[in-house]
Amino acid sequence: MMKELSLHILDIAQNSVRAKASDVKIVVKELVDANIFEFYIEDNGSGIPDEIFKTIKDPFTTSRTTRKVGLGIPFLNNTCLACGGDLIITTKINEGTKLLATMFYDHIDRPPLGDIVSTIVGLITSNEEIEISYTHWYNNQSFEFSTSEIKEVLGDMSLADIRIYRWMMDFVKENLEEIKNA
Repeated sequence: MMKELSLHILDIAQNSVRAKASDVKIVVKELVDANIFEFYIEDNGSGIPDEIFKTIKDPFTTSRTTRKVGLGIPFLNNTCLACGGDLIITTKINEGTKLLATMFYDHIDRPPLGDIVSTIVGLITSNEEIEISYTHWYNNQSFEFSTSEIKEVLGDMSLADIRIYRWMMDFVKENLEEIKNA
């Protein structure tokens, strides 16, 4: 079982990368006042073939050829269900996949979000060719961040440049703290 929800987000986003997505949208909602925690990931990748999609929540279903077990989605599904929520996945071949994970925010079994800053920044710096947008809600405050905005400012500078990496880490961390303290 993954100890942090940010690791599930990373796992699913990496699936989007493997599915040749050029656009990945990640939305995290910490709606404490409404007792809701959810995250949504949408991509424009190749979609999930029907034979895999039918049993995607089964741990013995994986599209990987190097191993026979895929635990990310089954563990996430179990976590959502154990925390009073649900895992909804829709997919269309050659159009992409959408995933919505929901659970009660204050449920005793809900794992912490974890290091979402490193997850998002690491995903961006290791996939420069992919448009990644990230929106984080905390109650009624939100923060949005996207690779297209960064690239517009940076021009030809690499997103993997250590100075840019450090700046993104600080920028995302500061903005998340700001919306949580508003």
